[in-house]
Amino acid sequence: MAKSIFQDLVSKYFPTTAKYFYDKVNGSKEEPKYLHDEMLDEEFSDDMTYASISGNFTRVTADVVSFDSPAPIKTRGSLKMASGDIPKMAIKYVLDEKQMNTLINLSNRKDRVKELIKKIFNDTESVIYGIKEKIEQAHLLGFSGGITLIEDALNVGTGIRINYNIPKDNQFGTSVKWSDANSKPIDDINRILEAAKSTGQTPNTIWMDSKIARNILNNDQVKQMFAFSLNFVGTNVPSLSTTQLADVFSRNLNLTLRIIDRTFFHEKDGKRTSSQGWTPNMVVFSTGTKVGALVYSKLAESTFKQPQVVYAEPNNYILVKKDGTTDPVSERTAGEALVIPVLQNVESLFYLNTEEDTASKDTQTEGDAVYLYKTVSYTKPSVISAINSAYEANKAKSTNLDATLAKYIDEMSEEQVLIFEGNITPSV
Repeated sequence: MAKSIFQDLVSKYFPTTAKYFYDKVNGSKEEPKYLHDEMLDEEFSDDMTYASISGNFTRVTADVVSFDSPAPIKTRGSLKMASGDIPKMAIKYVLDEKQMNTLINLSNRKDRVKELIKKIFNDTESVIYGIKEKIEQAHLLGFSGGITLIEDALNVGTGIRINYNIPKDNQFGTSVKWSDANSKPIDDINRILEAAKSTGQTPNTIWMDSKIARNILNNDQVKQMFAFSLNFVGTNVPSLSTTQLADVFSRNLNLTLRIIDRTFFHEKDGKRTSSQGWTPNMVVFSTGTKVGALVYSKLAESTFKQPQVVYAEPNNYILVKKDGTTDPVSERTAGEALVIPVLQNVESLFYLNTEEDTASKDTQTEGDAVYLYKTVSYTKPSVISAINSAYEANKAKSTNLDATLAKYIDEMSEEQVLIFEGNITPSV
């Protein structure tokens, strides 16, 4: 580690430049560009350890998993429970010798000073942008699925899986997948709203990604509700626009629609890849847009600064620094942050998996004495009794078709599924 070759320019302009780029990347407080700034309140923590986070936010648990695995975050095998300090987010860019020669040549031209300054500080915007993107993806994945993943900058190939432990009573499936033309999205939504109401919660915002929205723009039940609100009676209703879909939710369900369409780009070993920021197939219902805290702490280096490094702190939790090396000659810009998005009051969040219809996948023989569930045959009386136990009501009857029983099972919350599965009896 050595001083930047352009130490005079860096010392003079770096703090101001870093703040300028932060404001450019982040937007204003009134109109933030990032949802984590809109949805999370910053909260300082003296002790950024897993123990302190779990203590202050009692539902939060964390474990170590493979970061690059293609498997869904929820199903990745746990390597171990996370302990000790929460890892910092980090990103850096290095100008190599060839790029440095260009800068040195520019520094010898007094008429090219502005161009030189621009090239020296170009990576400052990139590291700030990179940190904000990491936070945004972690927040969106966590909010949309109840579980998120943060790369461990110190241990290559691993990540920290943060589980916000959404109550199983707040997680639901559909009776028919929303990608199916015969689905009933309005019925599913009303079912969630009724379940929320029974717990004293009143969701006012519905969140989904653009793929889910596209699935229901041409749905008959949704189109008919829109037509009815306009006093139109008929079957020839064209596909809705997203504005019209938002109108359906607002007028008829008192829900504000938020559609998230967010792609994140990553570069590793010279290869550029992309990933989505929303958990596939999930719809989230919230009682407002403030859903948690952006918990942060000060990095040790922000207190114990190195004399050969120039630092800038454009906000409460991002530390940007510039220095150089002499063998080989290079210029380095790095950004770090000790920060983690945390969902709070998760009892007020409700989740609907729009492609989950587990019971409907089993092929039934109507009229027989057994019911097939997850490829295993169970006695039909025990299935009926278990459904009623899960709902705490006489919902299922012996006269119901197997398809009706499947619908009741698919509409259960995750907690109700556990009750149901604990009370069914194998037929043999």
